[in-house]
Amino acid sequence: MTANAIVTFAQDRLDAARREIREAVIDFSVPDEKLLELRANARQAYEELRNLDAKAAKPGPFSFLKLW
Repeated sequence: MTANAIVTFAQDRLDAARREIREAVIDFSVPDEKLLELRANARQAYEELRNLDAKAAKPGPFSFLKLW
């Protein structure tokens, strides 16, 4: 898997987690514990995506050789 594919996968996970939270907030039958669990999952997905983005944005040791 390339770095871009991994970042895209992490972004999809974050989008899905946010979608689940949005749906759960509207549905009043969802218990508070479940909302907290969904929030923790979304936060974990966000942190993972943030770390992957930082890792992908960090220049490599030979990045000065790129001319394009």
